[in-house]
Amino acid sequence: MSAIRLRLGACALGLGLGGFMAPATAVTQIPQPLTLDAALDWAGDYNPTLRAAKIRVEQLTGQAIHADVAVPSNPRLEVGAGQRSTPAGSGTDLNVQLSQAFWIAGQGRLRAAAADRELAAARDQYRYLVSATTARVRAAFLSVLVTDKAVATARRIVQANRELYDYAQRRMAAGAGTQLELNAAQLGVSRATALQARAKNRLQRARLALDELLGIDPRRRLQVKGRLDIGPLQVPDRAALLERAVRQRSDLAAAAGRVAAARQRLKLADRQIIPNLTVFGFYREENGGNGRGPNGNGATIAGGGVSFELPILHRYEGERKQAAAELDQARLEQENLRREVRLQVVRSLSDYRSARRQVKALDRAVFDAARQSVDLTRRAFQAGEVGAPAITTAQNNLIAVRTEYLSALDALIDAITDLERATGGLIAVSAGHTREGN
Repeated sequence: MSAIRLRLGACALGLGLGGFMAPATAVTQIPQPLTLDAALDWAGDYNPTLRAAKIRVEQLTGQAIHADVAVPSNPRLEVGAGQRSTPAGSGTDLNVQLSQAFWIAGQGRLRAAAADRELAAARDQYRYLVSATTARVRAAFLSVLVTDKAVATARRIVQANRELYDYAQRRMAAGAGTQLELNAAQLGVSRATALQARAKNRLQRARLALDELLGIDPRRRLQVKGRLDIGPLQVPDRAALLERAVRQRSDLAAAAGRVAAARQRLKLADRQIIPNLTVFGFYREENGGNGRGPNGNGATIAGGGVSFELPILHRYEGERKQAAAELDQARLEQENLRREVRLQVVRSLSDYRSARRQVKALDRAVFDAARQSVDLTRRAFQAGEVGAPAITTAQNNLIAVRTEYLSALDALIDAITDLERATGGLIAVSAGHTREGN
C-alpha cells in the first residue's frame, strides 16, 4: 500500500484534516528527481480533486457542529420602557421578558443525525478519491516512463536511418547505388523523424497529465525517475473479485450514507408541522412599580407562558415532497453506482487480461527480432544481396512492432488503472515487482 493511501486514509477516517491542508505556497519545490512514492505523497497534499474533497469535509464538519445544538436558538431578552400619563400624574412602565425556544418531536436530533451522516458520506467519498487518485497518479507516472522510452527508441531509429541514408549517398556518389535505393533511404529517415516527433509529443502530453494530477505549474520541468512496474497482478476469480470490490469501494459506503441522511431529512420534514415550543418569563412594572406612581397605584407583575406557531397557512407540504424526492434520488444513485461498480470491475478485468496477453505476445524477444532483421537486412543491402525494398520492409516491420508494443503497454497501464479504481485500490501494482520496459 502506497504512502498516500496510508497517510490520507487516516484523515479520511476523521482524525483531523486541518493540519493536513497546507497551502500550495508553503512548499516551493517538488522533489527532484521525482520518484513514484514522492509523486504520490505530493499528490496527497496538492492534487486539486483531493484538496476540494478535504475542503468539502471541513464544510460538512462545520455544518454538523452547527446542527448538534440543544436548542434552536439562543435565549431572547426583550427590555422595554415607557412613560405613562394620567390625569392624576405620570409614571414609568418597565417590561423585561426572557424567552427560549426548544426542539419538539425530536427535530433537533434528526437535524444532527442528517448532518452526521452527510459528513460520514463525505469522508467515505474522500477515501475513495484517495484510492482513485493513487491509481491515476501511478498511471500518469508510468506513462511518462513509457513515452520517455519511446522517445529514446525513436531517436535510435532516426540515427540508424540516417546512417543508412549516408551510406546510400556514398554508394550513389561512387556509382554503385541507384536513385531507388537513395529514395528508399530518404523515406526511412523521413518516417523515422515523424515517428520521433510523435513520440516527443506523446511524452509532453504525458508530462502535462502528470503535472495536472500533481497540481503543479506546467512550466516546471520534472525529472522523473523510476522503472516500469507492470508485473502480473494477483487477481482472484471474477465472482470473488466482485464481492470484495463492492465491500472495498468506499464511494458505495458514501452513497449509503447519503441515503441515510436523506431518510433523516424526510423524517424531519414530516415533523416540521409540529411547531417548536417557546417558553418565556417576564417582569413588568406599571407606574413605577408596586405602591408608586400617582396616588400610589403602581403595580409589579411577574409571570410566564409559552408560545408556538399555528401550522395553519404553511403546512410544510413542499418540504415533505422535496425531501421524499431527494430520498428517491439518493436511492437511485446508490443503485446505479452499485451496478456501475460491478460493470467497471468486469470490464476492467477483461481489458487487463487482454492487454496482458498483447504485451506478452509483443515481448522483448519479438522487438529484438524485428531490430535484428533490420540489421541483417542492412548488412545484406551493403553486400549487394538485397535491394532497397527489403530495407523498407524491415524498417516498416520494426516501426510496426514498436508501435504495437507501446500501444499494448499503454493499454495495459490504462487497464491496471481502471482495475485499481474499480476495486477501490484492492487490486494494484505491486511495489515489490519491477520489470524494465523495452
